[in-house]
Amino acid sequence: MENTIFSFGDIVKVLLPIASDGYDYIIPENIEVSVGDFVKVPLRNKYEIGVVLKKNDEPLSYDISKVKSIFSKVKNYKLSVSQIEFIKKVADYNLTNVGNILKMVMGFDELFDTVIPRKKKIEYNPTYVSPKLSDEQKNATEILSSKLDKGFSVTLLDGITGSGKTEVYFNVINEALKKSESQVLIMLPEISLTGQFLSKFQERFGILPVLWHSSVTKAQRRDNWKAVMNGDAKVIVGTRSSLFLPYKNLSLIVLDEEHDGSYKQEDGVIYQGRDMAVLKASVDKIPIILASATPSIETINNVNIGKYGIVKLTSRFGVAVMPEVDLIDMRQNQPVKESWGKSWLSSVLVKQIEEKLLNKEQVMLYINRRGYAPLVLCSECGNRLQCPHCNVYLTAHSKDDTKCCCHHCGYSRRLPKVCEKCGKEDTWVLVGPGIERIEEEVKNRFPNAKIETISSDIITSQTRLNEIIRKISASEVDIIIGTQILVKGHHFPNLTLVGVVDGDMSFSSSDLRANENTFQLLTQVSGRAGRDVKKGKVVIQTYNPDNSVMQAIKNNDRDSFVKQELKDRKDALMPPFTKLAAFILSSKNKQALENFCYVLKQKMPVGIDGIQTYGPIDSPLSYLKNNYRKRFLIVVDRKIHIQDILKKWLSMVIIPSSVKLKVDIDPYNFM
Repeated sequence: MENTIFSFGDIVKVLLPIASDGYDYIIPENIEVSVGDFVKVPLRNKYEIGVVLKKNDEPLSYDISKVKSIFSKVKNYKLSVSQIEFIKKVADYNLTNVGNILKMVMGFDELFDTVIPRKKKIEYNPTYVSPKLSDEQKNATEILSSKLDKGFSVTLLDGITGSGKTEVYFNVINEALKKSESQVLIMLPEISLTGQFLSKFQERFGILPVLWHSSVTKAQRRDNWKAVMNGDAKVIVGTRSSLFLPYKNLSLIVLDEEHDGSYKQEDGVIYQGRDMAVLKASVDKIPIILASATPSIETINNVNIGKYGIVKLTSRFGVAVMPEVDLIDMRQNQPVKESWGKSWLSSVLVKQIEEKLLNKEQVMLYINRRGYAPLVLCSECGNRLQCPHCNVYLTAHSKDDTKCCCHHCGYSRRLPKVCEKCGKEDTWVLVGPGIERIEEEVKNRFPNAKIETISSDIITSQTRLNEIIRKISASEVDIIIGTQILVKGHHFPNLTLVGVVDGDMSFSSSDLRANENTFQLLTQVSGRAGRDVKKGKVVIQTYNPDNSVMQAIKNNDRDSFVKQELKDRKDALMPPFTKLAAFILSSKNKQALENFCYVLKQKMPVGIDGIQTYGPIDSPLSYLKNNYRKRFLIVVDRKIHIQDILKKWLSMVIIPSSVKLKVDIDPYNFM
């Protein structure tokens, strides 16, 4: 079908990058097209560029005179049949219009501007550096390389932190690139990981890969997109959106930190990037490597049932060993109030920091909370400063000249002089620690230390982040204070102590993955310590040291944690033993939302074996960005195609224009 030529008088379905499944157009004289060709077509009062999807041989339900003509063919641009199949399958799986997926493929409006591409073909020298591998790494490389050119396969590269997973898959990539036409995609969960990663890549291959993420300029994105399409881009490193680039000859996908929640897209089309990467590999009939030190429960279960293969790295590379983990019971080690104010670091952790600084070693303090304090409270009446656009409390930023912000909608205001509820002045109390408050304490305790504080509020450019990471790697920083932005993938040779300020924070989530996320996060944080010659130490402050998750982290016992988590999920009939989907409904009109939820509930599939439906309920964030929000949840047996159930359910109702409905297959965020 790919090479079938459609010509004058044929009616073809053209897919456009809008919320639709395509429109019919007739081919005029002097134009010939085939499936995958980009064409310019009239739509309402302007022209749009779309892709030829298929020939429409079915009888028209309207007069042929109403069918508009294709205006022109866009030369030198074409999607492969497998790319179109992938677009369709992503749309079908996530219950969205095919055009919404094409929009992600096309990326941006300036894509087809007539500009001479600046991106030249990059040639890789596979012998640039020949790294020394351990026997375990060599074995892993051989197994993974044997999957190349053998069709579709999924293999988990399961290696403890610091075991050298990157070097293993670099060597597999090297094997893939020996075929001159091959392209390789390396997916990373966040932009923040690209700096050190690119340095590693350049050391190995002598050249930089093509990049694809939100910080790449429009001109670079245009050039890189075209280089991917024509095959000049051989290795592409990108975040989840890189999956939708128009690859000419993709031969391998590597998805690093496969467990990471950042692969889940929550805005626009909701999708799980890891699962769509596996789908892409299946459609293209190529191998995919999922790499992680803390694999997701879903991936581990797929290994257990034989759906995925596995290769293990059980030792840290070289002389490095796993760090010792201490749990500090904060019930017995309450920080005392100091001259500058309330303290959040226990005396045990403070003493450990002092020792490391004396030895000229580096310390990292981790707290996953932006700002200065998460809550602003009136000490007279208990009034809490709240966002007027969302039902969340405002976070205080900077103690002096305090600015209060909503981390959901961006609203901000200065701290008012007077409490708006009781009318008293100067009664505000800043409750709890954020990263800025920890920074304040560290600067007071260790005035001579060189300190860098890293969070998305403070570090607003990739260039600045890369410079800080360079300084840390060069031991130009003594104490690093960071949020999640710093805990993944980074290698700091002189970092020997990691202190977790609040180890219990993730447990407060209502997410079914709360335990899993806590285990993964704290294991990854711990993995930053002692990755070189010097042994590492991890100190986790917790009010619940006997918790099974904490004990599993302390004892480096992932197997017992996974076994218990799988049992708990199975007993509760939760993924990976069932499939979940959510409807998230929102409207500025509260009554319209409630009315439609009532209608939707009347059509809810009930009394069917293997299907459980719940809702509607208010979302935990029931008012967000001036919209009221409600949720439905559906749980089905793994054997049931959940999309069919949802399609049938939605076909029975008409969604009013005042209500927005989003479908979330495999929800991660229950807010």
